[in-house]
Amino acid sequence: MPLDFQEQTFGRHKYSGAPLGLNDEFDPLDLNAADKDGNPIIPESAHVRLAAAASNGGAQILRRPYSYNDGVNFITERWPPWRQGMEYDAGLFFVCYQRDPRTGFIKIFDKMARFDMLNQFVTHTGGGLFACPRGIAQGEFVGQRLFETSRP
Repeated sequence: MPLDFQEQTFGRHKYSGAPLGLNDEFDPLDLNAADKDGNPIIPESAHVRLAAAASNGGAQILRRPYSYNDGVNFITERWPPWRQGMEYDAGLFFVCYQRDPRTGFIKIFDKMARFDMLNQFVTHTGGGLFACPRGIAQGEFVGQRLFETSRP
């Protein structure tokens, strides 16, 4: 893909990591920035715009992606037809943490699943949701606060 298309997809400059229109990776995201014609600098369907708390009613998650690349799998067929091909076993493990998935990940992912330009380059293959109890105070048992707190 051309560099410009890659940057429009993510909403960041490829080489610096800076939000489009800015210079440093850690510059704050300016979702209101527009070009001379009034078009948003960061496209409406860019990944960073759709994932930003400002675009999701303040919803946030603590996230960490882990890229992996386990190399190439060769596919070989002999006798008609002869075929040799390869596929890459590479991808991304995405891990995120939040207090309530309904107000964090699900709220953000719902919008991203429908509009994110990045979707044309990814294939979701699995997922899971795990409850992790918080730390314990002296005299408590693991998960005690979960059992004593009632939520609607």
